[in-house]
Amino acid sequence: MSHFSHQKDLQNIIKRYLAGTATAEEIKFIEKYYTFLSEGENEIGETHDINNFEQETFQAIQAKIASQQKSKVLSFYKYASAAAIFILLCGGLYFLLNKNSSKFPSNSLAKIENLDILPGSDKATLTLANGSKVILDDQTPENISDTHGVKISKTKDGQLVYTVVNNENLPNSTAFNTIQTPKGGQYQVILPDGTKVWLNAASSLKYPEVFAGKKRSVTLTGEAYFEVAKDKDKPFHVLTQNQNVEVLGTHFNINGYLDDHTIKTTLLEGAVKVSNLKSTKKLKPGEQAISGISENALIQVTSQVDTDDEIAWKNGLFQFNDTDLKIILNQLERWYDIKIDYSSIPDKRYNGMVPRKSKLSEVLKMLEKTGNIKFELLENRTLKVIPKTN
Repeated sequence: MSHFSHQKDLQNIIKRYLAGTATAEEIKFIEKYYTFLSEGENEIGETHDINNFEQETFQAIQAKIASQQKSKVLSFYKYASAAAIFILLCGGLYFLLNKNSSKFPSNSLAKIENLDILPGSDKATLTLANGSKVILDDQTPENISDTHGVKISKTKDGQLVYTVVNNENLPNSTAFNTIQTPKGGQYQVILPDGTKVWLNAASSLKYPEVFAGKKRSVTLTGEAYFEVAKDKDKPFHVLTQNQNVEVLGTHFNINGYLDDHTIKTTLLEGAVKVSNLKSTKKLKPGEQAISGISENALIQVTSQVDTDDEIAWKNGLFQFNDTDLKIILNQLERWYDIKIDYSSIPDKRYNGMVPRKSKLSEVLKMLEKTGNIKFELLENRTLKVIPKTN
């Protein structure tokens, strides 16, 4: 898609925003985008060419944000540091206010594009209680199973749905199912109690076909976002590596990839109790509990967390807020099913937002433009990071 088409797409979104007809997601994109440009802490004082469309649009959005939020006037000429230029890639949309080409042309980009890798998609493997496996993808029939009083079905938009249809013929509490996403996959599950779970790439969730007894308990590896159905008589437990999260009904995210060596539980709504053998902590909305994966790890709670960053993946985004390059590469490795050569990773941090629907080359271009690095994608799906020298 040409730059003109990208800009036209952005113009249409902005027109809807100014007319009051934009979706909630489009409103969030536009306001966060322009606010980001105004609030960069490290200015580089560079001069940029700004066309009439950009200037007039910014002034209109500035007026709308100011009238709605009574916020301070935003300065269009204030930009974040070169390692923090905000790039908006929405589906096929690519719009970069700094139209200057990269200072460091990279021959590796052509190679990346020739070997380009598509983003992940809705795919997973479901293992039923009898050991049989079902591959969840576009080819899977909508009705998967209808036995023991529980119907298991699949929607067209990547949801696995459990529905209790016969309370008199329910399976026993030891009948467990497991859904597992590969690298480059994600999936959503609606459990028999109505709890919704979004499962990120390279993750798995083990759960009973029906929640019997006095509590609801599931086991997670990797990362998932939960919207737990309220049931005051049956608390909901999420078990991860040496840790237990207990809730009654709430929205929260757990990032427990073992190769990250930490477990992060972020609360968006309600209340949760996070515990291991060493300590127990209660979280309020907006707080995050962080601990190591060992059974004796100390749980620490912080309120200095941007919850939007933590659940960006669930909303279809890579969102970086002063994020270390290695953490970014970890995310790319899981979502694009690639290998990373970590032998020469520079100490760099990034701010920005890129839809997870973007091709790998688009994400790498963003990183190359905003940092003094380049990438080389090898034929064995290994991504090599090459620091550039002045």
